[in-house]
Amino acid sequence: MELDLKMQEVGCCEAARRVVVSHEETMETAIPEYCPDVARIVDTVGQLKIREKKMQGARLTINGTVRTTVLYTSEESAGLRSLTLSVPLSCTVDDERLRGCSSICGSGRLQMVEARAVGARKIYIRAIVEFDVEGILCPERRICCDVPEDPALQVRRCQQSVQMLSRVLEREFSFHQECRPGPDDGVPEDLLLDRLTLRVTGCQRLNSKLIVKGEAALSLLYRTKEQRLDCCDLLLPFSQVVDGADLPEQAEYCPEIWVQDSDVRLIRLDDGVGFGVSARIGLVLKVYEQKLLEYVEDLYSVTDEAKVECRCSEIPTPLPPEVLRQETVQTLEFGQQEPFACITALECSGVTIAQELDGTALRTELRLQLLYLDDSGTPVSTERTAELEIHTPLHPEAVRAVCAPVIVHNGPNRCEIRIPVDFFLYRTEQTRIDSVSAAELLPDERGERPSVVLRRTEKGESLWEIAKAYRTAPTVIESANHLEQGAPLPGGMLLIPRVRT
Repeated sequence: MELDLKMQEVGCCEAARRVVVSHEETMETAIPEYCPDVARIVDTVGQLKIREKKMQGARLTINGTVRTTVLYTSEESAGLRSLTLSVPLSCTVDDERLRGCSSICGSGRLQMVEARAVGARKIYIRAIVEFDVEGILCPERRICCDVPEDPALQVRRCQQSVQMLSRVLEREFSFHQECRPGPDDGVPEDLLLDRLTLRVTGCQRLNSKLIVKGEAALSLLYRTKEQRLDCCDLLLPFSQVVDGADLPEQAEYCPEIWVQDSDVRLIRLDDGVGFGVSARIGLVLKVYEQKLLEYVEDLYSVTDEAKVECRCSEIPTPLPPEVLRQETVQTLEFGQQEPFACITALECSGVTIAQELDGTALRTELRLQLLYLDDSGTPVSTERTAELEIHTPLHPEAVRAVCAPVIVHNGPNRCEIRIPVDFFLYRTEQTRIDSVSAAELLPDERGERPSVVLRRTEKGESLWEIAKAYRTAPTVIESANHLEQGAPLPGGMLLIPRVRT
């Protein structure tokens, strides 16, 4: 007779192997009529905007734009001019590792963007983007959680606490704010360049909802009414309510956010000129939850032969990311003139992971693009790179590096730029669950069994193994030998009575 086991579906998310792919886009376009001719390109700045991700089978399509700002000079007008163009982006990734994924996480970074003047009225733009794609699988594993009521059945039940990535939620929301330059900044007349980066500062659960709090770091380059260059950096706080289906109370929430699209413009305020900021933000929320799994590890019958099959289930237990911070310092010397430097681009490369005897070395290359004024007051662009290395005793499977808000100190004839970089370390452990997958009771063909057996215990034997071998109950052995429940087996002889039915 086959036993009707009660099975439980254990749903848990796990990350497929990451896929890294590079993609190139080019575009040639005419300069709008309202813009002056291009004489010299000073700087080219790109920002990657991922608008949507579509999955079909093992094919992922990523659509978006590379928002490119070209800073240039013209013989038709004095001072620095700005031209912003959107380069359409569509990247297709075909990889079997993405098949069956319910969500797509990961990040994209701009490896390179360059602009070249094709005559005075045309611009050629080339951009290379790298995508680091992480697919999320949500397979279900079946474990036996109960068996039919039967006095003859002896059931070994187990409990194990397992941390799971229980769900991954994807959302998007809008962000609108008005702000003004600081008291020491000039009054803007023409906005030349804006750069918006996001970071999460905290999460707070309220009833069944989650409030995600963060900061938008806004960097601006503009021309003042006095026709001189100025820049300012502003931190704009924001919060967003995430409404999910039964968000658990006892869980750890790890949000990842990025800018899907943004727009910064000059606006008139009651007390002067300010900036209006609008952005569409993408959000992926990973929910890590501690769950207690109760399952049947083994069973047998004291009256019948039992044919039992067991299955080992590997339950992935992703851990919330560990965050390590490293900092680099860049210094600019300005001779006798007043220091002026504007960070136009800041990007970390992918992280290389090198195993060492005592842990892991993590390395990333930081690319810093700066606009400054030379001794004659001419705007000049320069690029600096710095390699950051950090060591950890952990062994992560994946790591990403993200720049934190930059700290700039202007001193006499010099500028010091401190750039903190956060390393997010991702690890996954495996929890083994051995549970019964099928059981069948067969007629006993061994004939009459003795009512009691006396035998010597062997080292390493468990009470369950002995009771199962003689098809009796562990409680009967404990009672006959005056053993406390759960106590270790004594050495010497053990009385093993048969269960009376």
